[in-house]
Amino acid sequence: MFFLGVLIAIASAVAFAALGLVTLFGGMRSTQEQIIPGFVPERAGGAERLVTLGAVWIPVVVVTIFGVYAAYRIIEMVIQALA
Repeated sequence: MFFLGVLIAIASAVAFAALGLVTLFGGMRSTQEQIIPGFVPERAGGAERLVTLGAVWIPVVVVTIFGVYAAYRIIEMVIQALA
C-alpha cells in the first residue's frame, strides 16, 4: 500500500509540473500568435501594451511557479518517506 501511495504521489507531481509547463507554453503561443499581432491594427500605445502583457503574463507565471513548486514539494515528500 505504501508503494501505491508513492506511485500516486509521483504521478501527481508529474501532473502538477506538466500543468505549469503547459501553461507557460500556452502563454508564449498566445503572446506570439494573438496578442502581439493584435497590437499592430489597433495601434495600441505603450501603456496599453504593458497592461495587456501584464494581464496575460502575471497569471501565467504564477500558475507555472505554483505547479512546479507543488511538484517539487511532492517529490521532496516522497524522498523523505522513502528514506
